[in-house]
Amino acid sequence: MHSSIHRILLVYDATDESHAALLRCSQLSVELSAQVDVVLVVDLVSSTARSAGTLNDLVYSHLEEAARHTLWAAVDQLADKGVTAQGHLTFGRTVDAILRQVAVLNSHIVVVGHRTRKGLSRWLGGRPMHLVLAKRLRESTLVTVTLP
Repeated sequence: MHSSIHRILLVYDATDESHAALLRCSQLSVELSAQVDVVLVVDLVSSTARSAGTLNDLVYSHLEEAARHTLWAAVDQLADKGVTAQGHLTFGRTVDAILRQVAVLNSHIVVVGHRTRKGLSRWLGGRPMHLVLAKRLRESTLVTVTLP
């Protein structure tokens, strides 16, 4: 059987949830014979806020180096599962950056990990990324992976 799904975009950030998403993505890739792209987003707005409004060149360089290391580790993990993947490091607000990558790569499926929020973080944390993506994705399917 030949699938019309040719590209899967995995959103990865090294959390346990994104690792679970990586495992599910590798299964989907094999089952659908689909190409995998891994995107890691460095959200400079959030990073600047966490660094008290100052993001100097040294901090920026460290963020980029750590992000590249995390991205290539994800690509290597997929390779260990027999999946060849391309890595993409991008900067900006997370949802906007993901939507840009979906458009550029023409991704058919977007796989994200999701952590269920508890307590106060449910009320103070804003809308979960997967809900915002689900509303804004036009021609792609969203697969949200949670931990058991």
